[in-house]
Amino acid sequence: MSSDQKQPKRDRRRSNRTIRGVTVLALLIAPTLDPLGAAARPIGPYDVGGAIEVEYDESGGFTFFGNPVNPESDAARGGRWQAFEKGSAIYWHPLVSGAHANQIGGAIRAKWGELGWENGALRYPTTRELPTRKPGRFNHFEGGTIHWSSATGAHNTWGAIRDKWATLSWEDGRLGFPVTDEFVARGNGAGQHFQGGSIYWSSSTGARVVVGAIRDVWANQNWENGRYGYPISDEYDYNGGRAQDFQGGRIEWYPQPR
Repeated sequence: MSSDQKQPKRDRRRSNRTIRGVTVLALLIAPTLDPLGAAARPIGPYDVGGAIEVEYDESGGFTFFGNPVNPESDAARGGRWQAFEKGSAIYWHPLVSGAHANQIGGAIRAKWGELGWENGALRYPTTRELPTRKPGRFNHFEGGTIHWSSATGAHNTWGAIRDKWATLSWEDGRLGFPVTDEFVARGNGAGQHFQGGSIYWSSSTGARVVVGAIRDVWANQNWENGRYGYPISDEYDYNGGRAQDFQGGRIEWYPQPR
């Protein structure tokens, strides 16, 4: 075979090697060109990147957060987190909030920490910290909510008591902000006090609101531990006054002595 006939094969081999080399180089370069995979940017002593960087920028950037105080780190169940010098942290989980990271800070973050962070009953935040309608702040979580006001501090609500409070317009309704966390009541029930009253729950009675003068009478009879037991209804209009039914009877209230 002549040298002229061999040459095209060598050229083809050389060409194939060149194509393979270019392909490998392209694969190595592609991630740095992909805007979704862009490298984290340095902020102070550590990098901030990915979904945490997005939330950092959306929630106020350096003015709000300051510098990070730790590198982005692992969180429970495949999440990530990073803390910042002005009292906030950002948490992310791929299955929470559509994979959007959420800021949490201040007294709300401290309360969440008392409850076990993302490993506790509240799990991951599903919103960043937001303003309430009455002056205050809140974060929603997978397992409940924490509300804060300057008058009441930070308290968590969850489960049936939280659901009942929500139907009454949260802190903007008659009950106002919670003034305690949920506590254990008689017979594995639960209760929680608010600025304007209380909500009590048991498995047999559900969650019921107790307010005003009827609540005062019930409290004087030792709450659910006394003769009346748990409320089995909310307060309602009754013969020109108000009444509420309990396991042990009815408490009535009238605007004038009868």
